[in-house]
Amino acid sequence: MRSYPLFLLGTLVFFAVLLVWMAWSRFEDFERHHRTVARQTVSGLADEVSRSIAGRKRLVQLFAREQRDRLLALIRDPDSPARHQAVSEKLREYFPDYFAFTLADPDGELYVEDFGEQIGGLCREDIREYARIRSNRPRIHPGPRVYHFDILARLDTGERPRILFVSFRAGLLAGILQNVQLPEHELYLVLPANPPLIEITARGARNRLTRDDYHLTADEQRRLMASLPVEGTRWQVIDLRRPGLYAGFARQLLLQSLLMFAPFLLFTLAMWWLFRRQERLRQEAEIARDEFLATVSHELRTPLTAIHGALGLVASGVTGPLDERTEDMVRIASRNSDRLILLVNDLLDMRRLESGNLELDWREIDLVDVIRQAIEENRSYLAQFQVSCEFEPDRPTIPVRGDRNRLIQVLTNLLSNAAKYGPSNETVRIRTRCSDGVVRVSVIDRGEGVPPEFRPRLFEKFARHDSSDARTVSGTGLGLSIARAIVEAHGGRIGFYSYRSVGTTFYFELPLQDRAEGRGTSGEAGTEEA
Repeated sequence: MRSYPLFLLGTLVFFAVLLVWMAWSRFEDFERHHRTVARQTVSGLADEVSRSIAGRKRLVQLFAREQRDRLLALIRDPDSPARHQAVSEKLREYFPDYFAFTLADPDGELYVEDFGEQIGGLCREDIREYARIRSNRPRIHPGPRVYHFDILARLDTGERPRILFVSFRAGLLAGILQNVQLPEHELYLVLPANPPLIEITARGARNRLTRDDYHLTADEQRRLMASLPVEGTRWQVIDLRRPGLYAGFARQLLLQSLLMFAPFLLFTLAMWWLFRRQERLRQEAEIARDEFLATVSHELRTPLTAIHGALGLVASGVTGPLDERTEDMVRIASRNSDRLILLVNDLLDMRRLESGNLELDWREIDLVDVIRQAIEENRSYLAQFQVSCEFEPDRPTIPVRGDRNRLIQVLTNLLSNAAKYGPSNETVRIRTRCSDGVVRVSVIDRGEGVPPEFRPRLFEKFARHDSSDARTVSGTGLGLSIARAIVEAHGGRIGFYSYRSVGTTFYFELPLQDRAEGRGTSGEAGTEEA
């Protein structure tokens, strides 16, 4: 019962650890899922943006080739509204969503006046780069009216080349981002830098963001899930998880874990309360038992002794001769008073052992002499079962330190078991073996042996096993339990080994008083307990 709180605590801790492990595994799966989604999203988005830019490049180049004459006429007469209108209308057929166009030389000088002042310094840089390396890598150009990106094409005239410059609103790319962006993620087109510069979001160009600095913050860079360059442009596609995505899921996991843990905790507390209640009832029962044993030991022992003495006097004829029937009745009463006194003594000894109040009269004694005295005191008892005893000491004297009467009590219990459970007309043998500073005393019978199923309970209190023969075996079931406690109080140990239909050997070991004299082989001491 006392181990139940530890068991409940261990179970509670195990369940808590299991919930933590499950929550952590789910959190890792959640993170892994979103990283996979982010990689797939940026890959698809990079391809989509790259295809869109490549398609516009092809169309602008096609327009420059097909409308070469119109464009050259506009260059020759840049102030003609009619020629400008004709090019604009034709360009609208190719690009209904275009924002502005112009024509320039390789140095970025415009042939057509920029009345809207949309062609800024970045545009001129792109024109010069394109004229030099013929590479058109779009980026976002800020403007007073709108943010835009440019597509360029060469207009070959056989003389100095001219550059066709077509601008598109940045919102066109924002629509692509908006179509694939998930609620838990933010998609950006950025220019590589340290930190990266935001170009396009799903809401539009960076001027649509309510912030002072359009570079990615440290927090945004920590939320980066995946990035990939967009082929044919200066951009990178990046995927950021929404702020609080992981924290929100962690709170959800915590709440779910607490909801799962709470019923188990309540159940555990209920079981703990029940176990405490049972423990309290057990302690109350032990107190009641101790009070009962105290009553038995003090209130019954004295009158029982007086009754036993009186019956002995009557049986001896002190009060006069007895007829045969009365003598039988007195003898039966005397035997039963003996059993009652034995029961009271065993109960008293068990109470002292359990309370730790067993007092030992420590003396240097000769164990050989103790064994012979025990045999002599139990000879008449053995004779009741037609059993004799044979003693084989391996030394003339065996010095030990202990309580003589308590060791005789141990031997009496072992001899009593051997007589009760062994066969009639048999000899119980007692042997001693000294080795390595320890003496082993073995009591050997030739009975039926201890059944395997009963062996684990043999030294428990009130444990009794009926012999296979027809004899009624009396006893309290406390003898072996008391014997074990006495031997252990002497710093020794007790055990047995048994074989069916061969016999049983009970033994106990004690430390020798003079360990320096310990010599010889271990003999039976090396045999394992059953």
